[in-house]
Amino acid sequence: MSSILWLDLQPSVFCFNKKLACILSQSRHVRRWSFQHDLDEICSLTTIFDFLRETVDQLDSPPHVVAHGLSGTFACLFARQFPKAFRSLTLISVDPVSSNQWTSHYLEMRRRLPCSRSSILSHIVPLLFDKNFSESNLVLSGFFEKCLDCDYISGSIASHSLLPNLSSIDIPLSIINGSHDFVIDQNSALRWKPHLNNGDRFYSLPGGHHFSHFSQPKLYGELINSFLEMIPESFSPAFPDQFHSSLSRKISL
Repeated sequence: MSSILWLDLQPSVFCFNKKLACILSQSRHVRRWSFQHDLDEICSLTTIFDFLRETVDQLDSPPHVVAHGLSGTFACLFARQFPKAFRSLTLISVDPVSSNQWTSHYLEMRRRLPCSRSSILSHIVPLLFDKNFSESNLVLSGFFEKCLDCDYISGSIASHSLLPNLSSIDIPLSIINGSHDFVIDQNSALRWKPHLNNGDRFYSLPGGHHFSHFSQPKLYGELINSFLEMIPESFSPAFPDQFHSSLSRKISL
């Protein structure tokens, strides 16, 4: 049975993905690809692609890839450029408009409002989850503050950094979004529709938010597994030619 590769560009908030990853590991082998870059290091889309391609080339066969948020955006862009590298792609809380990220909302509020980082995060963070975590908002905000300081984000307070918008890819695709996700809004289904091929799936979970897989990991696990079971094991894109690179990166598998 083909393995799962969980793509993770923001390890500071991976704790909210861990429950789902553990559930998926009950039926398939799950690896995690975690990207970290040094502070003040210039990092481009090409740089991340190089390191990811280097890792994928070391696997025995193309994996099923699962990714959330910004990580999903990068996974889809990668799959479009290297369609033979993945067996399938499952996106969680991802919009075809690549600028629709929680970090983009944060940065826009910082540019426009005379508010501190902590004030804006205390407003945004509860909106990302299904439940009201009022008693633990400070703790939750700490994870996202660390993400802003240590992990990859697109853009900064001083400038915009636009990623290419997403479009159709040549491998099986599944998208799971929440109907109440303020990051990508309810019109995401209409934006995805022109980019879905026959057999692709789009789920809109009633009442779901940006990190609903944290509070409903079993449901997400069932949706992902049902999608993967529809993909025959005989479906195997030709594995990409080996990609030689002298670059190295902190990753965990």
